[in-house]
Amino acid sequence: MIHRFFKKKQTLYPADSYSKEYIENMLKASEYELTRIPTIFSFLLTSSDDLKIRTAKVLYEYVISLNILELSKLDNLFRERTSLDWSYDWRNESPENLLLPDMSDDEKLIILGLCSFHPNGYFREKAIHLLNLDDSGKELPYLLIRCNDWVTEIRETAKKYVKIRLTIKNVNHIVSNLPLFFKLKNTKRNDNSVFEDVVQLLSQKESLPFLDEGTKSDFTKIRYFCYQTIIYSKLVNKEILINYLKLEKEPHPRLLLFNEIIGDISVNEFKNYYPILKKDKFPMIRAKVLEKYYSFFPGESVLELESALLDKSGTIRSIARFLLKKQNITDFAPFYIRMINSEQFLRGAILGLGEVGKKEHVQLIIPFLGNLNVSIVKAAIYAISMLDGENQKEYFMRLLDHKQEGVANAARKSLTKVYYNDMKEQLSNLFKETKYEHTKYNLALLLCSLSKWDAINYIIEFYVNTEDTVISDIGRKNFVKWIGNFNRIFDSPTMNQIEAIKYTLAKYGRKLEKQEVKDIEFYIKGFQ
Repeated sequence: MIHRFFKKKQTLYPADSYSKEYIENMLKASEYELTRIPTIFSFLLTSSDDLKIRTAKVLYEYVISLNILELSKLDNLFRERTSLDWSYDWRNESPENLLLPDMSDDEKLIILGLCSFHPNGYFREKAIHLLNLDDSGKELPYLLIRCNDWVTEIRETAKKYVKIRLTIKNVNHIVSNLPLFFKLKNTKRNDNSVFEDVVQLLSQKESLPFLDEGTKSDFTKIRYFCYQTIIYSKLVNKEILINYLKLEKEPHPRLLLFNEIIGDISVNEFKNYYPILKKDKFPMIRAKVLEKYYSFFPGESVLELESALLDKSGTIRSIARFLLKKQNITDFAPFYIRMINSEQFLRGAILGLGEVGKKEHVQLIIPFLGNLNVSIVKAAIYAISMLDGENQKEYFMRLLDHKQEGVANAARKSLTKVYYNDMKEQLSNLFKETKYEHTKYNLALLLCSLSKWDAINYIIEFYVNTEDTVISDIGRKNFVKWIGNFNRIFDSPTMNQIEAIKYTLAKYGRKLEKQEVKDIEFYIKGFQ
């Protein structure tokens, strides 16, 4: 006999009132969206077994695509979006009535798991009792989420069921859920007993192979908490941590590993690991390595510090100069000039000269604006900007129309650091003439950032540009910003600026909302 969800006799279930088009649109989404899941879950409340089975399959595909922290977000989404009007008596309803014999065990488990997110406490409690009957490990995340339930009875029941599972047999599932255990540790409702039991279990030697496997997870948070647990348990030596560091790609877990490695490192250990550590791609790590090298070998550090003067990170270059000053080496411009002239480590040398040089050094850098290497051109732009940007802005102006987007972006950023209001006509003409979309984008940003009474003309022109949605969007956002900030900037317009705004309204006003036109007219009225 097939169960029906409602025990009360009803002629219409909630999903039966949805249009077929709406159901199809929800079930056939090309990309998984977290916010769709509560709505799709409601499709289980139907008189159609075919729709129930199809819904179960879609829910399964959605949920298995989530990481466990995304899964925990569903708890809030269900409370916000799930209707309590599906039935009048949730206390007497059972999650089992949503299941059908033709559903797979995995589909049933996910439906029960989603039932554990329901706003009604009686219904949630029944769901976790049913989840407890499963011992595959797939039920664990749902039980963990309920350990932070706002109802004490449910919270305590979930904790009891989780603690039953804290055995060596389940360590692989525990490792997969480590982010939830750590999240539970930081909640106000939790007494930390579950977390403490987990730490004690994972600190045993038998758990290490599972933690090691967890360090290979695709999910960064799992790797991070595996490293954290391994470090706390003191089950491995520095060599193993170095191996983890070599393989880890993300900066947050890398920094965790590095801090443990470097914390009480001996001179000999540091010597062994230095060739690896000094090449770390994370600047914060390279900075700490450089400082540690100097603290261990101050007398031998000059060559290493000079090498760091050319690092791709400005932070590292700055630290290297600071440490060299302690060695009474204070004039760095000749070093950078020598490297530029010999065309060695050009990017770092150009940027370094920009950081410590003088205006006259600009002439040495200008030729590199025509370099074929984009990174060299960008470095030259930034160096010139630091040394004498105000007097070299014509170069930035020309480079706005560079075919390489990165170069054009660098030129735009450098122009924003100088006064360019006097270049508005050039910028406007280039906007009309350029063939590059990235140049138009950068020019629109610059023109919308002019002084208050000059910018509004371009903002309106871009806002009504229906042929280019990107430019129109820039105009729209800046129009809203201009209106919102009007009374925060007290500059008065000149008569020429007022006439220019009147001309702009006459030309484009028909494409604006009437209220928008009235707002602008009102703002200029007081200055006429």
